[in-house]
Amino acid sequence: MDYAAALEALEARTDEALGRLEQDGHWEEALEIYHTAGDELDALDIPRGDAAFKPARKLRAYLYLREANALRALGRRAEAAPLGDQELSAAMASGHRLSVAQAMFSLGSTCIANGEIERGLKLLADSRPMFAHGDDDGHRQALGWWHIIQADLNNSGIITASAEQALADAGSALSMLRPLNNWPGIARAHAARAAAYTRLDREDLARVERTAGQMALEIGKHHGPGGHHHHHHEHGEAGHDHGPEDAHEH
Repeated sequence: MDYAAALEALEARTDEALGRLEQDGHWEEALEIYHTAGDELDALDIPRGDAAFKPARKLRAYLYLREANALRALGRRAEAAPLGDQELSAAMASGHRLSVAQAMFSLGSTCIANGEIERGLKLLADSRPMFAHGDDDGHRQALGWWHIIQADLNNSGIITASAEQALADAGSALSMLRPLNNWPGIARAHAARAAAYTRLDREDLARVERTAGQMALEIGKHHGPGGHHHHHHEHGEAGHDHGPEDAHEH
């Protein structure tokens, strides 16, 4: 059995669904593709000693992540929740540091959204040094999103910090995501800055940030997803379900 070729085919199918379906909000169809690909990957039952075992675990983690993202987009939060732990297990078995960090970030965001604040914040905190560890586009995009989530948690009062700190975090995110043309992230960072300026009673500056955010969304629509491998993440609820998970590398 040529495991490598099978993995490549599954990965290509996943990437195609991400680019074609998520972009246009066809979440049901995307979910079906991710779920089926995951089942097919499990059915391969690649033995632990095989060279394809670790890459297969990495892809499995990514499929859990895309599946959970699609479920959340469809409002099926309860079904998405347990996938975070499975994603983390698969990522750890893959030995791929960025996959592990993304899984921790993703699970942390889910925990916070489900009210498990302490566990969620700990996972987010633990993921940060792993994102800061590398200097490629994937790590930079991930760290940018990490800063966005910090600003969002701060603005929504889940973590107690100043509006100035939210401005600084969102500013850091912008400086990381702009060179990558990660338009969904750029728009989210501007929205976080607008919320922080509103807290400071600077509606004039909040308006400027909101306008910049709208422009980024428009550019994103016309240019398609920016960022690493054209993977981006722009759907979420309660402001915490977004993540750097689209820095999926091969």
